[in-house]
Amino acid sequence: MVNIDKLYRIAIENAVYVKDYRKRFIYEEIKKMIESHKITLNKKPLILLSGVRGIGKTTILLQLFQDQEIKNAFYFSADSILIKSETLYAVIEEVYRLGYTLIFIDEIHKYSGWVEELKNVYDNFNIQIVCSGSSTASLKKGSILLGRRAINLQITPLSFGEYFYLIEGEKYFATIDDAIDNKLAIKWLAEHSKVEKYYKKYLEVGGFPMKIEGNDTIFKLIKKMIYEDALAEFNLTKNKVDVAERLLAFLSLSKPGEFSYTSFSSMSGYAKSTIYETTYMLKELEILRIVEEKTPKAMAKATIKFLFSHPNLRSVFAEQLMREAEKGALREEYFVFHMANLGFSITLPKKMKKTPDYEIKIHENTLLFEIGGHSKTNEQFMRKEGILMNDEKLIVLGFVQKSDQK
Repeated sequence: MVNIDKLYRIAIENAVYVKDYRKRFIYEEIKKMIESHKITLNKKPLILLSGVRGIGKTTILLQLFQDQEIKNAFYFSADSILIKSETLYAVIEEVYRLGYTLIFIDEIHKYSGWVEELKNVYDNFNIQIVCSGSSTASLKKGSILLGRRAINLQITPLSFGEYFYLIEGEKYFATIDDAIDNKLAIKWLAEHSKVEKYYKKYLEVGGFPMKIEGNDTIFKLIKKMIYEDALAEFNLTKNKVDVAERLLAFLSLSKPGEFSYTSFSSMSGYAKSTIYETTYMLKELEILRIVEEKTPKAMAKATIKFLFSHPNLRSVFAEQLMREAEKGALREEYFVFHMANLGFSITLPKKMKKTPDYEIKIHENTLLFEIGGHSKTNEQFMRKEGILMNDEKLIVLGFVQKSDQK
């Protein structure tokens, strides 16, 4: 039998370490979701928090666990040695019988067979369960298998605005118009002059709300995603996983759009099929992002861009190679990351392979975007409506929230 009191004590001790941390913006959304489920007599869906390693999922669970407005909550980690002798189902049942109605489970992917056991828990008990795990691929796959029983909530790296808040404790908000209109962007920056000095640091490490002791911390997280999560979730050989690291190293020193399956295959000696499999894996792990034309052709021939899902990932990989990441590439990844977070669909302009960079529909208008410094000109839009996104506008974009984009 599991020692529930000892599990509870460990939870309290862990929660003490995060009690003074500022909360991520998504915290209130998760809390409202939990509260809304509490008032219903129907089955409560499992909530799965997925996302790349190091973005604060464990901290969010511990903060929710110790929230004074949340009652009858219990927390444990699925990789705890205290539950190794019991099934996950048995632990949850015992906690439930003791009167707890909300259970937070961390590192759920570490428990073999977690999906089937949570299915049984859902079918047999009317209890709210919120889970997280370090393997985003495992959580996404589990969400699909659980179907209607689960809600998958994607936790992304910090936006620039959220990074600024965690450091300074001040919440600044902008609208999408503030970010894309030159005069409005200048006015917003003049009224919020403190933010600019954090921009460069954000591009390097600001997406990860941990205590950063050099960029090496984030690099180690990427290695874990490749050598642990990929091997566990994609049934790849270690040799194929090694290809991923070489591919990421190549991309980190390349400009966006400078990748060809054929060229990389010839240069590296790896078969195209292996490279396709590797890029798919890196996309599922949320290390890479692929931007395509609106109506792409076959993958090998389509106009596509490979981007790191967040500029920090490019920055740390380049640093490991003792090189500096290309500034233009970091700007593009910053732009695409924030626009994607706002829910915009981002595509490459058709028949305009070099410039401008992206096409996005905003306010019912399809706009072309060119990302870069003050050296860029309107000539790149070929007489179509377009917006030049310099560093000033990019900074403002980092403070736009989903509720402010319309």
